[in-house]
Amino acid sequence: MDATSTPTFERVLSVFETAAPGKPFEPADLAMLARLQRAAREHYASKLDEMLAAEHPAEMPVALMRGAQMLHRRVANALGQAASRQIPRPQRVEDHAQIAELALGSLRARADEIKWHAFERTTMPRASWRQTNELVRAIESIGMERQPLGGGATCADAFAHCVLLASLNVGILSAPQVEIAHRWLCASATDMRVEPFFDPDAHWYQLDLARDSGPQRICRTNEPSATTRFFAVSSLGAKLADARTRLYAGHAAVAAAPSREVALHFGAFLDLAERLWSPDWRRASLRAERERAQGESIDVVIGLDDALRALGGDDDALAQSMQTWSLRDRSPSGLGAVVPSTSGANIPLGEIIAFRASNAEHWELACIVRRIRTTEDDSWSIGMRRLSTDPVTIELTACAAESPAPEPVAAIYATAGTDAGRIDGLVISASAFGAAAEFMLPTQGGAFRIRVNRVIDRGERWVRVGFEVLAKQAISAARVSAA
Repeated sequence: MDATSTPTFERVLSVFETAAPGKPFEPADLAMLARLQRAAREHYASKLDEMLAAEHPAEMPVALMRGAQMLHRRVANALGQAASRQIPRPQRVEDHAQIAELALGSLRARADEIKWHAFERTTMPRASWRQTNELVRAIESIGMERQPLGGGATCADAFAHCVLLASLNVGILSAPQVEIAHRWLCASATDMRVEPFFDPDAHWYQLDLARDSGPQRICRTNEPSATTRFFAVSSLGAKLADARTRLYAGHAAVAAAPSREVALHFGAFLDLAERLWSPDWRRASLRAERERAQGESIDVVIGLDDALRALGGDDDALAQSMQTWSLRDRSPSGLGAVVPSTSGANIPLGEIIAFRASNAEHWELACIVRRIRTTEDDSWSIGMRRLSTDPVTIELTACAAESPAPEPVAAIYATAGTDAGRIDGLVISASAFGAAAEFMLPTQGGAFRIRVNRVIDRGERWVRVGFEVLAKQAISAARVSAA
């Protein structure tokens, strides 16, 4: 698609974007639109193949990503409009297949739009979700959403691919990993259950076709409407397990030239997909009901060093680094916030933070698990997973035979409540975690000799570990400072 082809693309798309309302499109225009979609996919497919083949792929130019987003959006809108305009007309049964083919093309273009937004770590605009949801309702009205079309594809599967791609867009996967995910979904996510009723053993996402928003995780309390659709991911668990087994055997179950880089990208996708979609993970992490928190804000410091200062009561040292974030929602397991675009890009995904309600004194501990830029208001949507509601700073001493004695290790004693009870944990720097396995943990009036025995959570520069107590001894002064 070089510069000379641009006018052709513009001419074809303008036919659909400037047409009078309600009038069906000519067959020649529909054929030209289908050829345009194929040309666009072939053009970008070559660039994506080059990206996957590169040992160290360069960052995609913003102009390329936004151009692809816009083109796929316009194609999806045009195909969806063409399908919707034919539905109200008196039809023969065989005409339904043509309408479904147009809808299938629109949904595939929409998945491409979502993917290119994920490359940029941005969300798809609400207007695109509105048109997608309206198209699905229209196809359901003629009963063609599950009708097998060319190659056995269905509109229900294509719609599910849009939802699943959107669920992966949390800012964790790189562009090559998102591309691998899309290819795997197209090949493996078939016969997807998209249903108007809720099955707690199978469904994991929901979407209201009457709204202009994408999918949401199902909460413990759910009040569906007649236009709510539920998406099952239970069938993906076995497929993900099979894909990992094949990957360990040296075969990446995805349409890409085999290489070490493709295997690494595929493994990263499987890591996230298993957390989001496998049945065992879902049963262990059903999301608690979220409460809206409009008008509320929190004070935040980012990074382990500043978290230690905050919990230690050293507010003066935080004057330059403390930020204020506007809350969007909250639940027992975490919080959602909206951050201006000027500061959101500098928030590292996976970083540990300390936060408190504005003008309060009590600090809590969390980590950043989602960082996506919203396109409508040019802000960042930040998701935080709560690590501990009552963190305490302590100083650990590594148990070592060498002399002089090692320097104390600053740490955070971070307990977390679960359905099974309280979990004890320590947050320490990644360098301290690798330097020793046994420490003296101070307590009131004594100390425990502990051995680190598992990793509970981790980021690039911090680790939250579990431990076992080996022995207890009395000491004269255990240095423990509560937040």
